[in-house]
Amino acid sequence: MDERTALAESICDADLLEYFYLDVDVITLARKLNELELELVESQEEVPFNAQVKSYLAAVDDRGDPWIVKPAASDEEMRFHRSCMVAYLIDHATGTLAAPTTAIKIGGKKFRATKVVKRSVQISSYNYLESPFIGILRADLINRWIFFDEDRNPNNYLVITNSKNRPFVVAIDYDKADLFSDQMKITGQEEKFGWKRTEKTRFLTLLRPENFTNLSIEDFEARLRAFAAISDETLHEISRIAFSFCSIDPEAQSALLVANIKRRREYVDSYFRKMFKSAAQMDTGAINEEYAAFGKSFLDMHNKKK
Repeated sequence: MDERTALAESICDADLLEYFYLDVDVITLARKLNELELELVESQEEVPFNAQVKSYLAAVDDRGDPWIVKPAASDEEMRFHRSCMVAYLIDHATGTLAAPTTAIKIGGKKFRATKVVKRSVQISSYNYLESPFIGILRADLINRWIFFDEDRNPNNYLVITNSKNRPFVVAIDYDKADLFSDQMKITGQEEKFGWKRTEKTRFLTLLRPENFTNLSIEDFEARLRAFAAISDETLHEISRIAFSFCSIDPEAQSALLVANIKRRREYVDSYFRKMFKSAAQMDTGAINEEYAAFGKSFLDMHNKKK
């Protein structure tokens, strides 16, 4: 079972699965977003307040589902927001619940577009250092690191609940993602687990490096494997679909993004596996330390008797 299917089974509710497109594979979703048609509406009721102050407008799709949109000034801006669509599609493929994101035309005019996450609250309303939130955010670090999304703060995560009142974290806002850079903007520290950033933004995630202590590689295995499972062909196809909408060469843009994503994916996978041991290795190490402490205590007692 892939991670998208696993997420869908855990959410369970058919309406949520359809709303977040978890009922379709990533290539089908890419094509679906390319065919998306939105209509601007006068009512701003579905536009969150923080989006209203940033001049977002309300729109609906053919199902009547709400979206927020904002004019895009140029082809270059559309190119960036279509790269954000690729990041969203990778989130989808790796079983990461996220707000659908794309860039489209409405009445011949260019817009960026994000689907509204209805009936949600900001994650800051919860203690996200406790389960289940902390585990989700720890795994989400892998996605944001690969996307070079250096500014992740409480405003970038919402929480929804299913019909059983189980909470789920929704990642939103890809504005700080950078899939075009061929330089490593986020690198791992060598002496202990942590990261160095190029840009001096506030956060990389809500969690500090010390919130990753005493973890095993098994805590990250599912997400690392989900990234590894995305084939080169799938990466090329979703990127080609995304950039086919832009006037800038879609093949060249696709090749650039795929090369960058693969390079970053390999780096992050290698770094995590170097910094985190398996649970079995950690248990063996703890036992060895106990034996060593016992041996030292025995020698101390023996030396005192002398």
